[in-house]
Amino acid sequence: MNIFQLIIRWFLRLKWWFLILPIAVASMAIYLTRNLSLQYKTDLTIYTGVISNNSNALGLNSGGQDWNIMNNSINNIINTIQSKETIKKLSIELYARLMINGNPNKDNNFIKAKHFKELYDITPKDVLKLIDKKSESETVQRLLKYEKPTRDNFIYGLLNWEHPYFSYKAFQENLHVRRMDNSDILQVTYEANDPGVAYQTLVIFSNIFGSEYRNLQFANTNNVIKHFEGELYRVGHDLRLQEDSLTIFNVDNRVINYDKQTEAIAFMDKDFSLRAQEVFFSYNNSKAALLELEMRLDNNIQSIKNNTEFLNKLDQLADINYSILREKTISLNDPQEDQEKIGNLNKNLLKKEEDFKNFMGRYVAQKYTKDGYPNSNFVAQWVDELLKFKKAEAEVKVVKDFQSELDSKYSLYSPIGSEIKRKERSINFTEQSYLSILSSLNEARLRLKSLEMNSAVLKVINPPSFPLTSMPSKRKMIVAGSYFGTLIFLFGFFLILELLDRTLRDKLRTERITNSKVIGAFAPPKTLKNSTVVEEKIVHGIANTLFGLYNPSLPFNIINVITLSKIKESNRIAEKISNYWSNLGLISKAFFEGTDFKYNSREYLIGRDWKEKVKAFDIAFIQHAPFSTSLIPSIYLQEGLATLIILEADTVFDFEEELVLNSIKERMDGKPLLICLINAKSYVIEEFTGLLPPYTFIRKLGYRLSNFGLTSKS
Repeated sequence: MNIFQLIIRWFLRLKWWFLILPIAVASMAIYLTRNLSLQYKTDLTIYTGVISNNSNALGLNSGGQDWNIMNNSINNIINTIQSKETIKKLSIELYARLMINGNPNKDNNFIKAKHFKELYDITPKDVLKLIDKKSESETVQRLLKYEKPTRDNFIYGLLNWEHPYFSYKAFQENLHVRRMDNSDILQVTYEANDPGVAYQTLVIFSNIFGSEYRNLQFANTNNVIKHFEGELYRVGHDLRLQEDSLTIFNVDNRVINYDKQTEAIAFMDKDFSLRAQEVFFSYNNSKAALLELEMRLDNNIQSIKNNTEFLNKLDQLADINYSILREKTISLNDPQEDQEKIGNLNKNLLKKEEDFKNFMGRYVAQKYTKDGYPNSNFVAQWVDELLKFKKAEAEVKVVKDFQSELDSKYSLYSPIGSEIKRKERSINFTEQSYLSILSSLNEARLRLKSLEMNSAVLKVINPPSFPLTSMPSKRKMIVAGSYFGTLIFLFGFFLILELLDRTLRDKLRTERITNSKVIGAFAPPKTLKNSTVVEEKIVHGIANTLFGLYNPSLPFNIINVITLSKIKESNRIAEKISNYWSNLGLISKAFFEGTDFKYNSREYLIGRDWKEKVKAFDIAFIQHAPFSTSLIPSIYLQEGLATLIILEADTVFDFEEELVLNSIKERMDGKPLLICLINAKSYVIEEFTGLLPPYTFIRKLGYRLSNFGLTSKS
């Protein structure tokens, strides 16, 4: 059978379910939604100015607009609008306004009378005492103080229960914010079952959302600025202390420029090494020459060396030479002053030398030396060498003193250098921290200025309007949903039932479950109009099918009739078919268990004598005992033309019967196994007989549709 034909017949069979039940459910939905509350919607638009005023004047975006930042700013505004803090203030102010201006006897622009009664009835007495009819702001402050996060607090409950006007859930479902295209304009819509509540909600919202946004944004930014200012003061104070510490350290250790000073000391040390070599070389030469001359002037020299005036004059010359050389070697004064001082010392030295030479001339006692040289020449020469020696000796002393000073400077500047580096590193680190904090502080201040500019243009450009008409009701959708939902439920339910149910019921299902061919079906006796005529059609169809198996070449032709359980109608069916053939002139007979043979007799079980009985007939039926209570020899199944199984259409074909039927098929040696249904419904009978009375228009139309007779005239 065509799958579409099967579906149509399935629908036609269940047509009253699909017609009556969905209509009944839809009617119930219509009745239950007769008092469905209407919804009122109003909206407003907000100009944010985030894109139009992109803060270029502050230098925040000199390279062009940063769309990520702008989109994030708009999202921040939307999130602020939908935040719990904003909803809380909106809800409490709305509650205060409705309680102050509501009227239980008359609708007004704030709330309908019946809704105000409902709100008034649920409000506790202690909360009613907080309502100040003269001051809305005072009422709001009282309610805010009264609200506590406890289960028995009414205001806290309004926010967290499921009240249609004041709860967080109601605002999440009914308050919608969307950005219009890619502009910086926001549209806020609100729905409620009361036009006054919807209008007043957006009126209050238009007054509080801007200040709430500024409070949230400025609070965070101001906290950041305060933090950075505190850190900047702390780090700046540390930086000043470290710099003062370095200054005091430099003053205490006489450090002006450590690098230059150490470089100068190193340069002086290098020059000093060369100078020291020359000085010691000159000193040794003078000393050697002086010793040589003194060896030649022994007597005179001894008398001169012991002279007090000689020694004084010699010491004076040594002191002047030391002073001159020290000034030339180490000088911290102005160069011009040094030159004047050295010039004066040189003049004094010349005078002292001249005086010393005159003094020596007076002490010459001998005219000749022991070697025959004039005494005056040797004394003069000795005096010159003595003066050179004293000068060299002064230079050696100056060099040694200078070496000591260099050593002391090295000892001083070595630890000073590491300490200065450590202090400078600490100062540099603190300075970088200071600059970083200063940069962050400047950015935070620019951010604050940007928020001030953005919030300054954050305003309502289209205020909310009072809704005079309600939105289209959802009643039609509810009714339609109920109707089609019931249809879908019925379709799914009966489809599952069709797939899982093992009741034989009709021809197609019986063939699918038993995997055998159905050749006819009988209704219960006297349940159909003209039942005799109908049975004759069915008998004709079954007899015609069975006679198609007749084989005149065989010695006999028998058809087995078997029931899986005891069925009274099986005898009547076999007898009617046999009588039908007899009326046509055939020699036919039906043999019944219990009348013509016994299922427990040896004659039946061995199966030897029945062949002689059936040879006298053209075709014969053998009605066996129920398979569940008797033994059926395989010879009957193998020698017969076919086996006709009688099954009840209104019973379940269980797995036990399936095993029995499969056993019969295995024993039939390939012979046909046919099924006849009894106790079938009229629509099952029509599969074999055609349309049965009554011939109403609906029945004829359904029959034509089930057989795809779409253009048939009869």
